[in-house]
Amino acid sequence: MKNALFNTGNIWLGLLSTFILLVPIILMLIKRSSWNTWFIPLVVCFLLLFCTGLINNGFIDFGEKTNAALVTCSIVFQAPLIIIFLNYFGLNPEMKKAIQVSLISYLIGGAVFLAINGINGQTIGLILGTGISLVLIYGIIIFIRQIKESIHSRKQTGKAFMISAVVFAYACYFFIYLMNFVFDSSEKTEIILLFQLTTIVSTLLASIGIVINVKHQDENPPVVKTSKIPMLTDWEEYTSGRN
Repeated sequence: MKNALFNTGNIWLGLLSTFILLVPIILMLIKRSSWNTWFIPLVVCFLLLFCTGLINNGFIDFGEKTNAALVTCSIVFQAPLIIIFLNYFGLNPEMKKAIQVSLISYLIGGAVFLAINGINGQTIGLILGTGISLVLIYGIIIFIRQIKESIHSRKQTGKAFMISAVVFAYACYFFIYLMNFVFDSSEKTEIILLFQLTTIVSTLLASIGIVINVKHQDENPPVVKTSKIPMLTDWEEYTSGRN
């Protein structure tokens, strides 16, 4: 009975956790005032997750081998894309350099490891675990700093929500990774359920962050440059003053 209930719930959660990924993409396209070039890897990441959701929930089917290849690519490239996106949070030079070195090392090390051992569960598990760990470590560091900044400036609240989405998602992904790859848990249904709930909550947090960020940017009135030349209505006072 428990599994039947969970499986029924997963149908609707699968739909929601898949199509909710389009919400932040739509918000970023509509609210152009919030657009930033560092959003591009975030959009690509959401699209990869969306395609993975379509495949895993059976909405599209390209064949077993093609499906497996697409899901594998999505899993491997999500972490590097999020690492690149972390530059959006105005990092100091030391943090930027550390992230760049980590990203390059991750990509080169992963490529070498795949070339030597081939594509299998062990190599994908190692690459996935390394990527999740890197995102979680840097995400927590940025999260702590961003929370402090949001206390002093409301304009930083949107960014605080967005980094919260990253930290929450990858903390849950790390737990799922441990259960699935390290402890080889037999509770596959519960793991899928947790992944779906994680996707929904983190996507909502990111969407709220985008909306709040846009709101504060729009609230800033444009700076109007005033001319130092007297207006026509001021000429009488201006000339009389000189006389």
